[in-house]
Amino acid sequence: MPDRAKGRRRGRRAVLAAVLAAVCLLTAGCWDRVEIQDRAFVLAVAVDVAEEGADREPGRARVEGYAHAAPADRYRLTFQVLRFGEAKDGQDRKGGGGGRTFLVTGRGPAMLEAVRDALGESSKGLWFENMQVLILSQKVAERHGLAPLLDFFRRDGEMRGRAQLYITPGEAAKLLEIAPPSGEPGGVFLANVARRNPKDIHLPTVRTDISAASMALDNKADMIIPALEAAGGTMKVKGTALFKGDKFLGYQDEYFIRGARFIRANEKSVAISFECKAHPGSAVTFELFRHQTVLTPHVEGDRVRFTLDIAMRGNLDEIQCRHQHDTLDAEYFEKAQKLVAAEVERSIRHTLAIAQPLGWEMFFFKQSLRAYKPGDWERLKDRWEEIYPTVPVEVKVRVSIIGVGEHK
Repeated sequence: MPDRAKGRRRGRRAVLAAVLAAVCLLTAGCWDRVEIQDRAFVLAVAVDVAEEGADREPGRARVEGYAHAAPADRYRLTFQVLRFGEAKDGQDRKGGGGGRTFLVTGRGPAMLEAVRDALGESSKGLWFENMQVLILSQKVAERHGLAPLLDFFRRDGEMRGRAQLYITPGEAAKLLEIAPPSGEPGGVFLANVARRNPKDIHLPTVRTDISAASMALDNKADMIIPALEAAGGTMKVKGTALFKGDKFLGYQDEYFIRGARFIRANEKSVAISFECKAHPGSAVTFELFRHQTVLTPHVEGDRVRFTLDIAMRGNLDEIQCRHQHDTLDAEYFEKAQKLVAAEVERSIRHTLAIAQPLGWEMFFFKQSLRAYKPGDWERLKDRWEEIYPTVPVEVKVRVSIIGVGEHK
């Protein structure tokens, strides 16, 4: 009897296993699967004002837009889409990828409406999961402010917060037409350029993606957006735009960026050049390896000041003087360290002299005061906007040269 009961149990288990296997076979796969070649993979998006680009081709604005009652069109969105298959000889290179991409454009009173309108000139649905770059024109940023421009990209579930954010003084869509010399699609090229920031002190692309901008907007904080310029079929990250909240303040050059990055200590292996005092016109270059910044607030009554202590370590990497110095000489070492420190301090003071009168602050002064002097912050926070532009900052830079390379 027990043997027959065991046999029945084994039989029931076998039947159950067979049923489960059949169900798994029937439900395998994705119910909403779309083949890769049936998606239009968007690599980059350019946002311009609605009337931008209308004069470049007669009737183009009419083709891009659609009839509706109200409100009026606000945005012109241009999408750089990956082209599957090998580009043929003579194929149109317009689209910033040497034939590997093409452009689709839509207009509308809102971003989503412009996206949907663009489907009128695309046989496939636009897919944003691989978007690399979002480029805004200066005109659209000035006219509408940053918060409305980013709302769709922050809110829509298909968007990716790691997409790099850029701004350009001209028409944003024109940048998507440039074919990079590397042969990469334009959106991929610009995303990869942004990642080179640890070694280039002039690249303001540290945490300047959509997620970082979103957090700054939520916290009513100031921010920067890297600027793009184009000439002669080449595009380059050139300077940066300052935003106070979502308001565009203007552009600053690479020397401003350099000082800002020294304050924030977010660079590595960058080059710092200074003029040799013994041989005017000749440059000496220091390669930075380690950098530590300590910002300390000091409060005396209503008077606030900060000390900025910076420690740097690195190598002498290049000496352009015709008569070479003995870099193993202790006296030369001491002089070189002081000259590097003076150059770093000069850059920082240049940046602060521009930022403080504008009331623009991305240097953690406010956060430092709130963290280390919470009582004083509560007392002064309502007047911080008027206090900050005149806050004294004492800069102390210590440089240690730890190597001179392969030649003394």
